[in-house]
Amino acid sequence: MKMSRKYLSLALACMMVAAGLSGCGSSSGTSTTAAGADGETTAAAGESGAADESTTVGENAAAEESTAAGETSAAAGETAASQEEATAPAASINIVEQNGLAYAPLEVMEKQKLIEKHYNGEVTVTWSTLNSGASITEAFASGDVQVGGMGIAPAVTGALTEGVGMKIAAAMSSQPNKIMTNDSSIQSLADIGDKKIALVNTGSIQHILLAMKAKKELGDAHALDNNITAMSHPDGMAALISGAVSLQLTTSPYVFQEEAQGITEVDTLTDVWPEDNTFIVMCVSEKLHDDNPELYQAVLDAEAEAIDWINNNHDEAAELLCDDLGTDKDTVLGWLEEPGCGYSTTLKGVMDMADFMAEEGFLKVDPASDISDLAFEGVQGS
Repeated sequence: MKMSRKYLSLALACMMVAAGLSGCGSSSGTSTTAAGADGETTAAAGESGAADESTTVGENAAAEESTAAGETSAAAGETAASQEEATAPAASINIVEQNGLAYAPLEVMEKQKLIEKHYNGEVTVTWSTLNSGASITEAFASGDVQVGGMGIAPAVTGALTEGVGMKIAAAMSSQPNKIMTNDSSIQSLADIGDKKIALVNTGSIQHILLAMKAKKELGDAHALDNNITAMSHPDGMAALISGAVSLQLTTSPYVFQEEAQGITEVDTLTDVWPEDNTFIVMCVSEKLHDDNPELYQAVLDAEAEAIDWINNNHDEAAELLCDDLGTDKDTVLGWLEEPGCGYSTTLKGVMDMADFMAEEGFLKVDPASDISDLAFEGVQGS
């Protein structure tokens, strides 16, 4: 019986050794039994440790799997969000402006990439400059331009002319316009005689402002039509300073630069066109408006942001614009703070000019019955 217990204890001890546990080594039956009991306890502890280790490994694996799954899910979410954000189709757009401080919102839109910011997709924006609203109207008609800044008069003509395919999308600016002369003997329109007046083009807003003044002072809106010589604002200023022409009807910043050269204003235009009336508007092609309303809205939002930024950041705006205007920041800041220099998306005076143009024979098309003939829906003011 003792032999059997001894062999049994030895067997148990060896089994524990095989399991990698201690407890084998005594030949005493009592000791062996005690060792066997300890071995059973140790075995139990080993099983518990193994179970705990197994549980920990399992938990770690589960945690790692959960983390990996979470990261994968987050990455998928980011991709989905990115795909959701870029919902608009890829597009391209050509924008044209003219010379002068009145077009500052377009300069800000370009330099701060505001259309790219507001369009919910990929867009390529190309910028260029032309010298007159008539040239921009032709570019609209040919399909080469989708957005353009121009004076009210050519905008009215273009919107009403079949085949041009453009309308006013928003106002842009109001600016001083003055009839400037290098001839001290010219004090009023009656003194002009046959002397030449430089302005950007017949049919331009400067032409219509001259006609409004001629109607009031001379009784005939067309009295000075034959005095007009077409020149861009910079070329007209150069001609006036050199004496090649006697007068120029121009806008900012050219009126400020000419005044600095001792050139004087003939007579104010504010009695026929208040300085806070709209001067420049932003026009958009009907095709862009109809085919890509998201891009159309991005253009509107970009202009609104640019105008708000200029109005609230004169100092920074002067810094941004001074290189293009060919002068220093402080000079541009002074111009921006002139009372007649303003930026707004709300139209003012457009229908007044459209009605005058119709009444005085400056339109070869049917006149506008209301602002909807000239502007897209949602445009503020008239």
